[in-house]
Amino acid sequence: MKLKTGKLNNRERKFISIRKSKFDEYVKKLDFVEKYKITQYYFQNYKYRKFESDEIKFTKSKKEGEFTTVEEISEKEFLENYSYNVAIVKERNKFKDGLYIVEIDKFILPIQITMIEVSSDTEDLKKYKCPETFIEVTDNPIYKNINIIKGSIKKSNIIVEGTDGVGKTTTIIKLLEDGIVCQDRCEEVISKNMVFNVNDKKRAKEIYEKYFSMNTDILIIFLINLDKKELESRIYQRERISEFDLKAYEYGLLYKQTYEYMIKKYNTKGRLILIDCSGLNIEEQYEKVKNVIIGKEMD
Repeated sequence: MKLKTGKLNNRERKFISIRKSKFDEYVKKLDFVEKYKITQYYFQNYKYRKFESDEIKFTKSKKEGEFTTVEEISEKEFLENYSYNVAIVKERNKFKDGLYIVEIDKFILPIQITMIEVSSDTEDLKKYKCPETFIEVTDNPIYKNINIIKGSIKKSNIIVEGTDGVGKTTTIIKLLEDGIVCQDRCEEVISKNMVFNVNDKKRAKEIYEKYFSMNTDILIIFLINLDKKELESRIYQRERISEFDLKAYEYGLLYKQTYEYMIKKYNTKGRLILIDCSGLNIEEQYEKVKNVIIGKEMD
């Protein structure tokens, strides 16, 4: 592990991926460099870091305008003001994408999120292209590490499911702006089984066993809109219309039917929620979903 020290450029762009399949496709195209664990905290305008891989190193840094001055320090100096209760802990995978550096941070503490950071010493960062399902949070102070450590991110580990045209992506982006991190669909389990040739029993069993019994902190939201005319209006505004789009209303009913079956047959412990947004505009829908997530309207 080679650390960069001295006066370094701060330029970077930050993204949150909201669609797992697109994230996986993106990572496969990158060239792996190295992996290590980072523990960091802040004290008197300095950021202190511990790097762990095949060796352990420590640094402290101070941001000054567009640059950060980084110096290597001893373990003793790192531990002098260290408190596990106010630290960020994350696993970093470092990649190259041409002349760009891509660092993918999987946060373990104080919140569980994955953030993609892109930097380059030579290239124009504005020209870097990520998948459309990567939402940029570079200029949002909520996603600065120094604020994350203070609890700026309100919620994570949330999956928003629902039929095409229901407004999932728009709602998720607005939630991200507010510090609520959601995933757009669970493609490998929920969406995969949300089809008419899979019966309620099998679909509910798959969802329960692969999520509720294994992921105790996941919150799953089924977002529905049973206003057929409104759904069709949204669908026909799209440039490309799929077979699934044309049956959006029927799939919405399937989500409702699945929710009712699961609530009846399984103990979901309040972690499966149905939100009916029929008759709401996107702003009203966003507010309703946000209030449910932060617990203001939990039934």
